Formats: sequence, C-alpha cells, structure tokens
Amino acid sequence: MEEYRMKTKLVYVLVSSKEDLYWEQCLISVMSARYQMPQAQIYLVCDDQTNDSLCGKREEIKQFITKLIVIPFDKDVKKIRRSRILKVTLRKIINGDFLYIDCDTLITHSLDEIDDCSFSLAAVLDGHCIFKRHPMFDFFVKQNKHLDYPIDKIVKYFNGGVMYVKDNIEAHEFYESWHNNYLISCSKGSFIDEPSLSKTNIEHGYLIHEIDGSWNCQIRFGALYLSVNKILHFCSKKNMPVSYLSQKAYLKKIKEYGINTENLMDYIRDWKSTIPQGLVTCVGEDASFAVSPLYESSRKHFINNKIKRSLYIPHHNFKDYIISIRNNMLGRIAPKYLSQLLYKELFGIDIRQAIEYDFNKMLYILSFYSNNKEWSTYADKLAVRDYIAAKGLKHILPVVYKIWDNSRDIDFESLPNKFVLKCNHDNGSTIIVIDRYSISDDYVKKYYSKKLSKQFGISTAEPHYMNIPRKVFAEEHLENDKPFSDSLVSYKFFSFYGMAEYCQIIYDSTYHNNQKSIIYRISDWKKQVGFISKNEGNIDIPCPNKLSEMKNIVKLLSENFPFCRVDLYEINDRIYFSELTFMPGAGRIKSFSQHFLNTLGKELKSTEYKWKLS
Repeated sequence: MEEYRMKTKLVYVLVSSKEDLYWEQCLISVMSARYQMPQAQIYLVCDDQTNDSLCGKREEIKQFITKLIVIPFDKDVKKIRRSRILKVTLRKIINGDFLYIDCDTLITHSLDEIDDCSFSLAAVLDGHCIFKRHPMFDFFVKQNKHLDYPIDKIVKYFNGGVMYVKDNIEAHEFYESWHNNYLISCSKGSFIDEPSLSKTNIEHGYLIHEIDGSWNCQIRFGALYLSVNKILHFCSKKNMPVSYLSQKAYLKKIKEYGINTENLMDYIRDWKSTIPQGLVTCVGEDASFAVSPLYESSRKHFINNKIKRSLYIPHHNFKDYIISIRNNMLGRIAPKYLSQLLYKELFGIDIRQAIEYDFNKMLYILSFYSNNKEWSTYADKLAVRDYIAAKGLKHILPVVYKIWDNSRDIDFESLPNKFVLKCNHDNGSTIIVIDRYSISDDYVKKYYSKKLSKQFGISTAEPHYMNIPRKVFAEEHLENDKPFSDSLVSYKFFSFYGMAEYCQIIYDSTYHNNQKSIIYRISDWKKQVGFISKNEGNIDIPCPNKLSEMKNIVKLLSENFPFCRVDLYEINDRIYFSELTFMPGAGRIKSFSQHFLNTLGKELKSTEYKWKLS
C-alpha cells in the first residue's frame, strides 16, 4: 500500500541513443530521486526512438519510475530539437502539478516541500545571480538577439534545468507561448530553450517566481548552496568534472554495468564523497563574496563557534528574507498594519480605499474592529469539538483516536490501519495514511515537529490562530463515495448569522490534480458560473441528499457569528464536520471573482448593525 506522498510529480525528459551518455545521467538522477522519496511519482517522458533503445541494461531505468510516456516524432527531427520540444510542451503532456528536472542532476534530499509552492511557475536564477552580473552575460545577450525582444528588460534570467509548474490556466498559457517562441528560435537556427523561456517570461508579465538556489544548485556557480542543496545540477560541462558522478569515465562505467556499477548506490547515498576534497567552485558573485571582508568575518565566526549550518543569506534572496522577518515581527506587534500591507502588496491598493462592500475589506473590518475573542476556540480543530457537541451535534464529529502535545510521542501502534494525522492550530498539515505499516515513522515525527514549532497565523495577520495550544492528533479516515471526485468532497457554506445562500464545493483535491471548485446557490442548487476565478470546475455537482440537514447544521453552528464558513462532508448519506473558518484566504481571497466577492461583502455589510465595532 502507498504511504503519504507528495502530490507534485517529478518529471524527466530523456532523448538518448546507445552512443551518448544522457541515459546514464538520467539513471543517476532517477535513482537518487527514488532513494530520497520512495513513494514519489516519477514520470519519464521520451521520444519513440529513445523508447526503442530502452532494452537490455537501458531498460533498468524503468524500475525506478512510476510512468513512462512516449511521444512519437518524425525520424529526421534531431535529438536536441526532440528533447527541447518535449520540454516546452510538458504542460500538455502531464496532468497535475509537476517539478521538471534535467537529467544531469542528483537529488540529495526529499523534495516534498515543493507541494507548498503557491506560484504558477518557479525556478532558480541561472548562475545564481541577476542577469547583468552573470559571468556569461555577453554570451547570453548574443544568444538572445535572434528572438528580437527587449533584452534590457531582463532582470532575472532563469535556469530551465529545474522548474515547478502548476496545473492552472496561467501555466498552460505560458507553455503555449514558450512552445511558439521556441519554434521561432529553431527557425533561426538556435535549438536551446532558455532564450525562448526568457522571452516568454517577459511577455507573461514575469510570471516565473524565483525560488531558493538550493532547488537547482548549479555546481559551477553555486558554491554557497553546496551545503544546503536539494538538487545538485552538474550542467553537463566537460571542463567541470566536480563530482565522480559527472565524469565521463564513470558515466561510461554505468553504460557498461548499469545499476550494478561499482559504488553507484554508495555515491547516491553520500553525494559529498563524490566531490574531491579541497575542490571549491566559485565564480561571479560567489567569487566577489569569497574575497570580501564579510566572508572572512563569517568564516572566522563559523570556525570559532563550530556552527554546523550555513551562515550565509544569498544576495538575491535577501529581499524575501527581510520580508519574512518583517511579516513575523509585524504579525506579533501590529497585525492590523501587516494585514493592510499584505493586501496592498497583493492587490495594489490600500484596503481602506477598496469599495465598501468588498468581501476582503469586510473580513478585515470584522477581524480587527469587532469582538471576536472566541475565534481562537472555534478555529482550534480540537477545542471546537466541545462546541459542536454542546450544540447537540456530536454525531457529525469524526472519531479522534489520539492527541499528542509532542510529535515524538506519536504512537503508531495504537492506531488503526487507516487514519488521518493533522495539527489543530494550522491549515495544510494533514497526512492521510492508508496503510499504517507502510509509513516512515521517523519522517512523520520530524514533519510534525516542524509544524508544531511554528505559530500559525503570525505572518498572515490572523491573530486568532496565535493563542491556540499546538497539538497533533489522529482522526478517523473518511472514504470518498462521490464518483465525480478523486478525493473527499468538501461542502463549504458561507453563512451570515446562520443564513447561508451559497456553497462552495471542493473536489479532486488529491495529488492527481489541482483541486477544483464550483459555487452553487443553495435555494435551488443552481451552479453559479464565473464566481470562481481560479481552477473553476466544469462539471455538474448533484445536490447532496442531506442538503436540508446540512442547512440546519450550518444554522446551528454559525447563528451567533456575523460571518462563518462551515465546512461539511456528506459520505454515504451521513454528514461529517470538517471545520469552521472565519478568515478564508486570510482575508485576501484571490480565487473568487470580484462579482462574488461583492455579493458576499454586501451580505456581511447588511448585518453590520448587529455586530459592534471597537
């Protein structure tokens, strides 16, 4: 049985023959990915000629992948063009979110954190520096000229060797443009993909978000990331054999012996042993830093205090680092001001200048100017159970098996075979366990140790989460019974003093696809098309059999609140409680159309006379 696994697929593109060394590089990377993430979904996309060559030792790669996808090409299309066309059309080929990874890489740590990425596209800077400071700047300028776009507008030039890609409209449109730009590039005799990637990024309003260099440590330039890297990128440079695994001689051994090559698994387990002692790669901005007084003082501090982690904050990530510090500080001392700031950064206007009945604005007013001291209790996934029971609704509560204050105390032997783990104080920490004996106890405990150490809601300006005592608990596993969904279907009722007119239905929220949602008017169960601006579903959701009972439950649970979203499940004609939410989207909802935001905002504003402002 499968244990918890990341929803994001890992995707490789392989175009290779028995004469080159690309299959050998790919084997190393795929084996390392499987070693680090035994239950990851690893997809290999190749052309038909490459697939025909996957026999004998070359067939061994199939035992490490989840799925092989073969795309046919005309025989006269060159290998490099086949490879890049597959790369720039991946968004059509792969369903769901994915992380594309070049073959000449080594996965050194688990990559499951990428599931938390909220951006449509994300990548690492080429050379780990801004474009104008790149050691190959002049070469890149010349390389990009044939595409005829304003190169002077390039600030960040991204490396295409590792890219996170969401399954949403923005990403699909981006890839469509990237494909077209690449074909233009090919028509002018250039078959590399990064110039067309850069042009497409400008055309789409700089859609690619910069992520930390550890996700694509380009070993030629990334000395600062060697100690913290997640993906080591050899960059296929003949003159840079910085690891045994990138040396042609060793790759030829793999060609001969396959997965049984001497020391191969040892090198994958201990990548540091593959780098010759004393070797340091440092150019460009890294080189400037290495000869600076700051480096010397940091080095002395590192040695004198025997610190076992990197002291360095990458120059290009300094802004994000400062913003993180700012948000955490303001979230503690001035959450109202932080909320205003985050809204302005997200929407471009002061929240106080937004139209008076905008739902986000009304939530802001409700959060910071009304009497909402009880929110902390009801947002606590454990404490709220007493409230549910007091309302005479104990029968809708899923069974809680165990509660722990410390993740080290999680006792898996005391739990049934199927269960759900989650924290009571946050969102997004759920692990669904289908087979208790297949999970990694150590991984789960470390995962929840990290979750329990974080005081949720500070950096998002949701102070009602700050007073919740942090715990982790095991809950009953609920089985989906809806044929139209790959996951549990969540019914989210938007209620104003117990009166709910609209319900948001969330479905297909497993790792297979991005979750979809549809808004229905409850009175006649009519679909409200256009109310969702992101990942709106296009199917017809049948009216729940227990809708009338659901409405009564919503009324009971929310009748004392100006606004409360009540989340329920209906499974086999039985209703289950999920949670109460007072600030959807932290009060900065982007996934709803402005029309729907205004509709909800007018409803909340109409009740303003009932709730007191401080």
